[in-house]
Amino acid sequence: MTLMERMRVLSEGTKYDSCNQSAVCHAFGPDGRCIQLYKTLMTNACSGECTYCPNRCGRDSVKASLSPEEITKITWSFYRRNAIEGLFLSSGVIGDAERTAEKQLEVARLLRGQGFTGYIHIRVMPGTPKYLLEEIAECANKFGVNAETTSTINYSEICPNFDYKNDVLQRLQWTRDLINKKRKEEGFRGRIIGANDTQFVVGAVQESDREIIGTVENFMNRYELRRPYFMSFDPVPFTPLENNAPSPMWREIRLYQTSYLLKDYGMTACDLDSVLDDNGFLMDMDPKMLLASCNPDMFPINVNTANRDDLLKVPGIGPVGANRIIQSRPINSEKELSRMGVVISRARPFIELNGKRQTNLFSFTGVGA
Repeated sequence: MTLMERMRVLSEGTKYDSCNQSAVCHAFGPDGRCIQLYKTLMTNACSGECTYCPNRCGRDSVKASLSPEEITKITWSFYRRNAIEGLFLSSGVIGDAERTAEKQLEVARLLRGQGFTGYIHIRVMPGTPKYLLEEIAECANKFGVNAETTSTINYSEICPNFDYKNDVLQRLQWTRDLINKKRKEEGFRGRIIGANDTQFVVGAVQESDREIIGTVENFMNRYELRRPYFMSFDPVPFTPLENNAPSPMWREIRLYQTSYLLKDYGMTACDLDSVLDDNGFLMDMDPKMLLASCNPDMFPINVNTANRDDLLKVPGIGPVGANRIIQSRPINSEKELSRMGVVISRARPFIELNGKRQTNLFSFTGVGA
């Protein structure tokens, strides 16, 4: 294949690595800014047998690879044209996790050695040795391993070549420790080290949303997880799960919304239990709006006297808006709230302003995000 053909195959092959299927993807940097990255696998040939993955060992598909030198050259080409701000690098397992990480590290070292100051995000494989994670931390802005699911039993079902506790959870812990170490190093300047992240494949096994939400909360507390990614399972022909039903995209979206409530709004998994059905699954409704509508006794919230936690319970008020309200009070009009970033159409039924309730709570009918 030509270089362009291999680039296309390997960009499409990153489907289960946090970004969409194109050579240039949008991602969020450690400072929260949206950035564009060149996203690729080193190779889609893989010794792993993950049951959901199009790149699994033994599946009859077009195989391609790029050398570290080729990836370095392509990254520089995009970067010099201002098409990207960095690189997102993953790979199929090249024999074992150690050899794979060595190749990924070679790319990062080549780029840094040539003066590349852009962003580098490396998705490492389960089982990557600690010494290589330490060396990757010297070059990359961000690195991490995908958890894929919520438990040892589920993981053994879909990723039979790896061990959940030893190959995944141990790496999440090492990543947390390395990130904190790099941030605390005296005199360390210039390169922002991103927070811990991971990904879940939603719907490949039968875990409930309650399980996923509980696992995300646990990872946030234990591994300082900052950003969980969710990828809807989509059956791939000629894999063991080819006849399974796909997971609806709305489930992925609702899980992202609940993760923001855990991460940015100070809520707990227990707080979110009321937005789950009897089987522990989310409904296709904005969870924050549903949570507010299920607890009418909490409202209306007086925007001029409420504390930050109570303001964050109001649909349409996020962390930035809550902070601006507190700094700018007294608030006299909806127009002022709107200027602070409050989505008035969502917030109106749940707030009190100047001693007046803006409108009665409506019967909740499933307002979308």
